[in-house]
Amino acid sequence: MSRIRAWAVSVVSLGGTPHGVAAGFALGVALSLVPIPFLGMFVALALAPVLRFNPVSTYLGTAVINPVTGSLFYFAELWLGMVLLGRPAPQWAELRALDGAGWWRLFVELLGPFALGAAVMIPSGAIVGYAIVRLMVSRWRRLHPDAAGEDDG
Repeated sequence: MSRIRAWAVSVVSLGGTPHGVAAGFALGVALSLVPIPFLGMFVALALAPVLRFNPVSTYLGTAVINPVTGSLFYFAELWLGMVLLGRPAPQWAELRALDGAGWWRLFVELLGPFALGAAVMIPSGAIVGYAIVRLMVSRWRRLHPDAAGEDDG
């Protein structure tokens, strides 16, 4: 638990406005939900200075979706898309019987539900990430007024 606390303190004590820190974190989380390895991270880090978001918090946001947690988030995107479309998940017996062509057909068939789930989770993750980090930064700054730079309220 102390590692999580230390990580949270590193986010909330970054310099910049609470908006810039929270928006950078949200940008990192959102673009990391795009399931192309490292693409979301590189795009987020390139956009952060252009959008005037904190680049360190952007990087920390990209670290939420990492090789350990990524499969969980990507599975959640697929599951959400399947639920929203009212489609059942394939059964294990069906999956065991697939050959290479069958796996390819399944992959193509699941792209739509996956994209729909991602289209819902990406903005949701950004909104939730922004709200949580903005609240945490604002509280931290009230309790530790000398700990970080400027504050926009």
